[in-house]
Amino acid sequence: MSIFNGKKIALEIYGESHAEKIGVKIKGYPKMQINMENLAEFLKRRQAKKAVYSTSRIESDLPIFLGLNQDKIDGDFTAEIINSNKRSNDYNSLYGKPRPSHADYAWSVKDGVLDFSGGGRFSGRLTAPFCIAGGIAKQYLESLGIKIEAYVSKVGKVQAKSYKSAKITVEDVLRERVGDFPSLDKKQEIIEEITNAKVQGDSVGGKVECVVNGLKAGLGDNLFSGLEGKISYLCYAIPAVKSVEFGLGEEFSESLGSMVNDSLYFEDQVVKTKTNNSGGINGGISNGNDITLAVTFRPTPSISKEQDSVDLVNKTNVKIQIQGRHDSCIVPRAVPVVESAVAIALLDEIL
Repeated sequence: MSIFNGKKIALEIYGESHAEKIGVKIKGYPKMQINMENLAEFLKRRQAKKAVYSTSRIESDLPIFLGLNQDKIDGDFTAEIINSNKRSNDYNSLYGKPRPSHADYAWSVKDGVLDFSGGGRFSGRLTAPFCIAGGIAKQYLESLGIKIEAYVSKVGKVQAKSYKSAKITVEDVLRERVGDFPSLDKKQEIIEEITNAKVQGDSVGGKVECVVNGLKAGLGDNLFSGLEGKISYLCYAIPAVKSVEFGLGEEFSESLGSMVNDSLYFEDQVVKTKTNNSGGINGGISNGNDITLAVTFRPTPSISKEQDSVDLVNKTNVKIQIQGRHDSCIVPRAVPVVESAVAIALLDEIL
């Protein structure tokens, strides 16, 4: 299990990729009525699909709730998902042979594990219960007028529309993130990029960007209590995340202060900024602008190309070829997971 202990809420995500079930125990959420229809639509966005980028492992991901009263939260509760489409035999040939860049080797050192079926508790499968917690958090925040929406901004070498090059509102995302692929433009070029990787038995990484609208200034604090740190902490709980940046992010490293400072001005006695290069946060505290962040995902290490590894049982160097069902690009399905991470962080801070 993995536990998040926030200031007000606590989450415990449990289970493994090929276990009988996975789930999340939730403590400290506010009293509210869950819109189950909206939650189901949210979870469907994370589900595997019959698409070139997605694994062929299709699960219903229908949550079973324990501790609710007519879909109302009035205390601690649990949500579980039954794993109904497991194929552990796909990993028989990999016993004791860690997949390069997976958690397998580090996991074996920590726990002595040699059976790496499906990635166990390190699998992206655990983002399903993560999204249950995040989807409910999103609903509560929306009742406060706070909206969180994400989209694919880059896959491989294809750069799609990004908040770094043009102002993107939540309304823009909801209007343009339609169809089979959750980017705001260049959908076909991205699909081709993924297809080319898949045909070669490979995978490809990319970026998910997120916009938060409606958050008032003054949330968060300095140093260890900074809002950027809290959001990043939750984002790094998502498997395959390798960087999190706010506003211009890494582009600050090649800029002059005079070029990227967000100038202040009054409009109807309200303080505003002419730009939002800081991504809505200064000194760890929200400044009233939209929060903008970009999350980078590595290519999934599960590829069908032959790779070098080791046999931990026989202490030899070996070649392995991974079987099973895997995403050739996890970025599209990660969009609601990023929204979940941001929602959980903001919910805990607001409470």
